[in-house]
Amino acid sequence: MKRVLVILVFLLTQKQLFAQVAINYFPFQSILSVSTNTDKRLFADFKMETNNFISNLNMEFSPKFNVKRLEKANYYAGIGISINPVNSFANLPITNGYFIDFGMRAKPFEKLNNLQIVFELSPYVNREINGGNLRTRIGIAWNFSSNINRQDKTLKNKTIPN
Repeated sequence: MKRVLVILVFLLTQKQLFAQVAINYFPFQSILSVSTNTDKRLFADFKMETNNFISNLNMEFSPKFNVKRLEKANYYAGIGISINPVNSFANLPITNGYFIDFGMRAKPFEKLNNLQIVFELSPYVNREINGGNLRTRIGIAWNFSSNINRQDKTLKNKTIPN
């Protein structure tokens, strides 16, 4: 009975949860990213490198802050940590390093406001803070929450006939 209740609650809230997510892909770096609602002032971001060996399962977690939100673009910054949980099996440290992200999410298409072009500049330092690099990324994103927000605004502006 408990299992049925959990499944029922999950199915009822799935649309609501999915409406708060953005999926990003950075094809040149082979990175897949899942973010919370990127149109809000604060959002969270999780990145995972794809197209690599399981033993090199690098992930990044970072809170982000929208510095400036415009109709056609959001400018954001955030700090984060890079980890590899598989390192623990080899008695290596899980933490790879630390980074700062500066980015822009452009919304160039009026009819497809959910589709976004993502640019990021990300200084990175390793765990020992004795080396690092400047990373740049360009990718494409689909923000599921943009469509929901636009529909809510449209419904609020409509008048209901008597």
